Formats: sequence, structure tokens, C-alpha cells
Amino acid sequence: MTLSEETKQLTSLRLRGQRIKARVTVYADEARRRAEAGLGAVDSRSLLTRLYELPVGVPVPLHALDAYSLRALRAAPPGVVDLDEVRGVAVRRLAPVARVELVLVEGSGWDEVVRSASQFGPFCTRGVVVPEGEANLDLLLLKARFYGVGVAVAVDGAPHSPHWLLEPAPYRPRRHSPAQWLFHEQAWRQLGPE
Repeated sequence: MTLSEETKQLTSLRLRGQRIKARVTVYADEARRRAEAGLGAVDSRSLLTRLYELPVGVPVPLHALDAYSLRALRAAPPGVVDLDEVRGVAVRRLAPVARVELVLVEGSGWDEVVRSASQFGPFCTRGVVVPEGEANLDLLLLKARFYGVGVAVAVDGAPHSPHWLLEPAPYRPRRHSPAQWLFHEQAWRQLGPE
């Protein structure tokens, strides 16, 4: 798929303090489950950290949880976790609902756009879109290649704009974390039914 085809699938979001374009995959089963439960995005880092430690759909004995985790789970909105105090178990219901696949940062100034796109490295594939005639294009490509950031050029008035000059490096997470989950939940908040 070319970048010009991909741009039709992009949506505008504000993530990490920046206005960006992103391609997001939504997991329909979890979106449906959340809608039925009246639950939108869960963007409490503390709660996601506690939930991250629990398997989905598997009963966990309450005595295995520390007091802080129990307090966070008891305060969770409906649809996040089922607590059965009589049986003494907690069952996590919440699963990731969306995943940001690609982030594109638009702008000019090779140093600033690569720095802006690089902050998304722990979460997804990233690229920059610069206007045709960008000064210091060689420096931009050098720095972008080093950081794994793709570079695309937008040509005014061209039907197939933008197009990749440098493909972004594939996203390969070194580990999964509650911070990644939070990032994707923040994207869902802007996409979701709420």
C-alpha cells in the first residue's frame, strides 16, 4: 500500500500534546463489549497498571492482590473488572480496544519534525510529512533513517501526494507496558462512541 492510499485511512488525533494523523486498528469485539457495558476509554494510568498485571477472563484470588490494587479495582467503572467478594476472586474483563499502527507528524524543519515523530517510537511506526522543497532534505533523511522514522513529501496539487522518500522502520515492541496501553486508550477516547 502506498502512502497516498494509506492517507485515506488516517484520522486526525491529538496525542502526546501534538496534532497528528494516525492509522488505528479497532478491535470490534472489545468495542462492542464496552458499548454494551456503557464503558468508553479507560485512561487512568494507575488502573491500567493494576489491570495489566491480571490475565483477561481468569479468576484471580483477592488475597493475591495488594491493598492498593484492591482499592483501584473496587473503584473501577463497570465493565472493567468483575469482583466477587463472596467467592473471593477478581476477573479482569477489560482488554485493549484499539492500537495505533502509524503516526504521521506534518511540518517543516528537519530537526523538529524528526524529534516530534521520535517520541512515538515506543508505541507505533512513525513518519513525517514535509512539504516539497524542504531545505536540508539530506540531513532530514540521514537523521530519520537513524531513528527509524519514515519521510514523505507532500506535493501541492499532486493527486498522489504524499509519497514516501524513506519508508518507516517496522514497529517491533521490545516489551509491552501499561504506558503503551494508555497511549492506545487515549487514541480510543478520541475515536470511540463517547
